[in-house]
Amino acid sequence: MTSGRFSFPTFALTLAGALLLAPGCGGGSSQGCTDCPPMEGTYGLELAPGTTPSACDGMTVTLPEGPLEVSRQGSELTATLDGLTLRGTLYRTYDFSLAGNSLGQQSDGGTQWPDSTVLSGRYIPAIGDGGVPRLAGEWLGNFSSTMAGSTRRCSVTRSFTAPRQ
Repeated sequence: MTSGRFSFPTFALTLAGALLLAPGCGGGSSQGCTDCPPMEGTYGLELAPGTTPSACDGMTVTLPEGPLEVSRQGSELTATLDGLTLRGTLYRTYDFSLAGNSLGQQSDGGTQWPDSTVLSGRYIPAIGDGGVPRLAGEWLGNFSSTMAGSTRRCSVTRSFTAPRQ
């Protein structure tokens, strides 16, 4: 006579098999997409207003104006923003991350452009007829300035939206 219950070893093997055979499931967002959305294109970057942190006082800080130009090869992304090349990944959740470093283009009074930039966010497909795809997320710029033998650093963060142009 059977009770209708699985023994623990049978249950564990059944669960492990189901997880291994489940197509496209699990794993979180750390894997790039395999059936990627058409994120490539030119986007008008719009940073949210905000104040510059006091750590940046006395430094020349210039925020990007765009456009953000994105190309995609599978889940690998390459983008340019104000002449800076960014590289990253588009995930199956439609989240993305892009990062790049500059040589710290110097201007009078310190670095004008960010030493490094990170864009992280989500691709949002067009909704309905005439809808426009867009990106939304957070921009982070790290700045530094070397004066009188010492280096000062600051970071600026802004939310952004970027409709496809």
